[in-house]
Amino acid sequence: MEQSRAEQKKVRNSNIELLRIISMLLITLHHFSLWAQGTRSDRLILQGKVGDAFKSLIYLPLGDIGVYIFVMITGFYLGGKVISNKKSIKKVLMIYAQLYFYNLLFLIVGLHYHLPLNNFPKLSDPLNPFNRIPNVMMSIFPIAFNHYWFVTAFVLLMLLTPYINQVLIKIDKKSMELLLAILIISNGLFPLLNNNVASETVGLGIVVTSYVVGAFIRRFIPKNPKMFLIGTLLLFTNTALIYLVAYYDIIVLKNRYIKIYTGLFALLAAAGLFLIFINFKPNYNFYINNIARHIFAVYLITENIFIINPLWKYFTFDQVTNLYLLNVYGFLSVVVIMIGACTLDILRSNIFRICHFQFKSVTNILEYK
Repeated sequence: MEQSRAEQKKVRNSNIELLRIISMLLITLHHFSLWAQGTRSDRLILQGKVGDAFKSLIYLPLGDIGVYIFVMITGFYLGGKVISNKKSIKKVLMIYAQLYFYNLLFLIVGLHYHLPLNNFPKLSDPLNPFNRIPNVMMSIFPIAFNHYWFVTAFVLLMLLTPYINQVLIKIDKKSMELLLAILIISNGLFPLLNNNVASETVGLGIVVTSYVVGAFIRRFIPKNPKMFLIGTLLLFTNTALIYLVAYYDIIVLKNRYIKIYTGLFALLAAAGLFLIFINFKPNYNFYINNIARHIFAVYLITENIFIINPLWKYFTFDQVTNLYLLNVYGFLSVVVIMIGACTLDILRSNIFRICHFQFKSVTNILEYK
């Protein structure tokens, strides 16, 4: 998911690129609560300390807000363009190249250090012929075996953009509002009611919806103080609602597997934050834009099937009993993880650049001969 520097300088507003970085921060904070603090919260709930369980999961509701923002940015940039199938496939291949680099790298690491080949043996499908080594199959065939749900959905979205955009470019505002209403209700509201016909809480439907929201904002939403205010209200009212319902689920129902942070309200909160950022004065910052080029690697690395358990076990902070301090440590740890992942991806990008240069050099020599 990289863009050339020339292209960035031409079209990339650093406010939007900063928002892209923030979206990945929200996603990774969510994963800190989910993977590093899940066991602690379960233990606290069993002990009757439900208030402490809620505090330990304070970042949990932020993840899908980050996901929807990330996709809205794509819709904002691409939703109003004519995208050919060739260009769509090229984008998918770029995603695949980055994806396969980390999948094969961590597959080798996993096999070398004898890491588990099945992270969730109790959930294995007995009818799946590869149920003993799902981690290997997910590494080799990441889309078919849904290694990363978001990557699978995003790749499918990119393949569909030539056709989606044909509709988005041609329809008027009223028709697009009706389309959005259908998408938001079926993909954002229905899953919260356990109706997954159109989309699960994490799936292609809600990703397509976020993409169309971004395209709608680009085409029809003006930049003015009124929209800034609307964005602020959407962000804070929907985020507050999400936290209130999450509080009820954990405190009263004693259940940390909450749905409210996905779907409709997270989508509205994401749209609100997006409206805030597009109303800032456009600017270009070299460092922000270049960090944003590599920010997707944070997800690919931290959610890799071989890395996810070994990584987050180092950030459980079991010895920390002050939960406010715990979340400060969690935030700082996530920032460090993101810096490390971006640094690794800069190295990967340079490797790719060198390989591309060498390939072109060999090709030119052969063509000359």
